[in-house]
Amino acid sequence: MTIQEVLLPLFLEVILTFALLFRLVPLRTIDFSSGVARPESVALREPNWSKRSLQVGYSYSNQFELPVLFYVLTILAWVTRHADLVFVVLAWIFVIFRYLQAWS
Repeated sequence: MTIQEVLLPLFLEVILTFALLFRLVPLRTIDFSSGVARPESVALREPNWSKRSLQVGYSYSNQFELPVLFYVLTILAWVTRHADLVFVVLAWIFVIFRYLQAWS
């Protein structure tokens, strides 16, 4: 497998993380400006945000749990030359399900 075929799912996972971040920032800004959340009510990670803001926030936070292991596994598979067709197919399945989970 070429390096592009192996690393493309990894890069799409990184893009998903940034997309969630860029979606979260305006939601949190709207929550502050509309009065839904105040700095003192969310300072200690209390869930006083709007429902949609919490959903996107939890999805963004989740991108730093299991996907980190996916990053390490992908890089290790590529470095050790064990990234075959089965690995790439499983990586695509993982990334597709991550997108489905993030946008549902």
